[in-house]
Amino acid sequence: MTTSTKLLINERYIALVGVLNRELVILERLVFKLTQAEMLTRAGESRFLANIFDEIDSVRDDLGALEVARSMLVGDVTAALGLANDTLTLSQLIAYAPDLAVEPLEGLLRRMAEAMEEVAELKEMGSRAVMERLDQIERAMDRVEPGVFGQAGYDQGGFVTAPVTTSSRFDLNV
Repeated sequence: MTTSTKLLINERYIALVGVLNRELVILERLVFKLTQAEMLTRAGESRFLANIFDEIDSVRDDLGALEVARSMLVGDVTAALGLANDTLTLSQLIAYAPDLAVEPLEGLLRRMAEAMEEVAELKEMGSRAVMERLDQIERAMDRVEPGVFGQAGYDQGGFVTAPVTTSSRFDLNV
C-alpha cells in the first residue's frame, strides 16, 4: 500500500469519525424531541405536537443526509483498501482502521446503538401515551349525555328538530 493510499484512508477514517459524531448528535436530538412529544401527549397538550413532529421530520431529514455521507465515506475507504463495498459493516471496517481511529469509532458505534435503542423505547412509550390519551377522550365522550348542551337532532329531511328536553345534571332549571 502506497503512502498516498494510507493518507487517503486515514483522511477518510477521520472524516468518518466526524460524520458518525454528527449523526450521534442528531440521534440525541431525536431522542430529545421524542421525549418532548411523549411528555406533551401525556399532559394532554396536543396543540404543540404538530411543531414537535415538524422538528422530528427535520431531524430525520438530517439523519438521511448524514447516512448518504457516511455511505460515501465507507465506499471510499473500502475502495482504497481493495475490499467489496457492500460486504463490510461499520463494525467490521474498524478492523482496518488506523490505531488512532479505532477507539473513537468503537465508542461512537456503541453510543449510536444505545441512542437507537432509546429511540425505539420512546417510540413505544409515545404510542402507549397516545392510546391512553385516546382512551381518556373516549371515556369522556361516553359520559356526555344527549341534550346536555341543548343539542338538537335532525329529521330525515336534514332539518333541525327541537332540542332534547330530558333533564340532566347540567340543567339549571331543575
